[in-house]
Amino acid sequence: MSKRFLIALSVLVVVTLLLNNHAISLWDEDEAAYAGFALEMWESGNWVVPEYPWSVIHRKTPLHFWLMGGSYALFGVNEWAVRWSSALAILLTCWLVYAWGKPLYGRMVAQQAALILATTIQVPLMGKIAFTDATLLCTETAALLALLNYLNAPHWRWNLALWGSLALGVLAKGPPILVLVGGVWVLLALWHPQRKRLVGTHPWFLGPLALVPFGAWCYAAYSHDYQLWEQVGQGQPFGEWWQQEDGSGRKVHLLPFLWDWYVLKRIGGAVLGQSGFPGYHLVVVLVAFLTWLPLLFWTFRGVVLGVFRSKMRSPLLLPLLCWLAMGWWFWELMSSKLPSYALGAHPALALGMALLGQSLPEQPLTNVWVKIGVWLHRLIFGGIALALPVAGYQLLGAWTLWYLTPFSLVLLALLVTFWRKPPTYDGLLQQTALFGAVFMFGLWAAVAPVIEQSPIKALDDVVDTAQTLVPPGTKPRVILTGLDLKQHKISLLFYAQQQFGSYEKRNQNEAWTAYQDTSQTIVLIMGTEGIGPLQEMAGARAFDPIQVPYRSTDDQLKRHDFWVICNGGGARARGRD
Repeated sequence: MSKRFLIALSVLVVVTLLLNNHAISLWDEDEAAYAGFALEMWESGNWVVPEYPWSVIHRKTPLHFWLMGGSYALFGVNEWAVRWSSALAILLTCWLVYAWGKPLYGRMVAQQAALILATTIQVPLMGKIAFTDATLLCTETAALLALLNYLNAPHWRWNLALWGSLALGVLAKGPPILVLVGGVWVLLALWHPQRKRLVGTHPWFLGPLALVPFGAWCYAAYSHDYQLWEQVGQGQPFGEWWQQEDGSGRKVHLLPFLWDWYVLKRIGGAVLGQSGFPGYHLVVVLVAFLTWLPLLFWTFRGVVLGVFRSKMRSPLLLPLLCWLAMGWWFWELMSSKLPSYALGAHPALALGMALLGQSLPEQPLTNVWVKIGVWLHRLIFGGIALALPVAGYQLLGAWTLWYLTPFSLVLLALLVTFWRKPPTYDGLLQQTALFGAVFMFGLWAAVAPVIEQSPIKALDDVVDTAQTLVPPGTKPRVILTGLDLKQHKISLLFYAQQQFGSYEKRNQNEAWTAYQDTSQTIVLIMGTEGIGPLQEMAGARAFDPIQVPYRSTDDQLKRHDFWVICNGGGARARGRD
């Protein structure tokens, strides 16, 4: 694989991870909640307990929110800053697969594995949406590669990297990294030929030491909530008080909530319907590696044979099998399921794909497993290329064709160009990696802008519309009123706070009373439950709000429109058709 090709593809991957991050509005619920946590920390100075309205179930350990707060300091409060740390985490993960995988598997395998990981679907997606999973994946990858490098050639720097990464991973998302790294350590201790070397990692001492930062944060969070109880507990026992909700709608005591919501309920069942069928994560992995279908079935064949043949004890393959067992197969046993649970296994699968690919013939399309993958690749992505313009036209109108048709033509051209003659193994890697990189670039250059202009992403438009109504040089009082349950979107609060500095939530009577006070500029943002009563209160008075259409993705795309009006006049703006 030529150096020029690697550089060009790496540039395309980096551009894709950064493309349109400033122009795509926040995704509800999780990304908006995390952005809100960081904003509240940034503005209040409370960097211990994550707090934001309507976000109680999204509270987590704080590292990801601290990183976002640092991004706010660099770039201001905006979507680019929200996603900056996630993009860097994915880039660092791919670099770790190459740099720390090289001592284990050689330069060529490590290079190919990093290329594979960077051109899959789910891993780059985690760099585009600011979930905690990108930060967690980076720390998990660093910890496990450090562990395997220590097993291969013990050195204190690998020990430091192992336990330092674990400490950061626990601060990023709590127990998942302990399950993954601890489980792999146990499996290696049972089966690896060099398992005696694991004694040198000193988990009985360095493990608890790595949890000290997490323990310090837990103490700070407990102290914060205890002080709050002393102020407003009104004589209730602390153990009972934490289970209640305060005025912001959150459980008061953070630590018991995290233990109950993220550990006990996930182990014993599922929350919010987040469950799935047996093999759920296998389907997720197949979708995540769709761009690498030409090699995926060959890899699965090698993994299965590795389990049932002597290769299982191979110092090269065994660590990856252990990694897959805890990063993927373990989560199949859980009742609670989400697509990101098995994300930690993706670097292992990429390394396994590159490693097992070395055993393919020089003309890989002579292998039946590769042929199956190639034909499925053609069929699936050919169908996607043909369906995208049709779906865009049917759902949103002819204007979408300007975005989606060029993307579809590029995909079809690549599919027709590839596989015209049996490529070499190196050619197969280059073609597949290029297609994956172009596909992900097209998603964010063509598909994401179409979605952004659709009514499912209208929440920032609601606030922008309000801003156009405010007279220049005026600081308005922004009031939210009459929102139905599907309009309780965290990004609406974030954008209102970002644009105006503050907002209020009032019932219709309070909102109407405030609106009639012409001594101050009042902006009303009304939901479906508020517009009717307010129009009745206005009666014959001039009351002509602007309608901003919104369709709810968690209500079968039904309409839940907003209306915006300002009592201070200002330039009128048109709502989206």
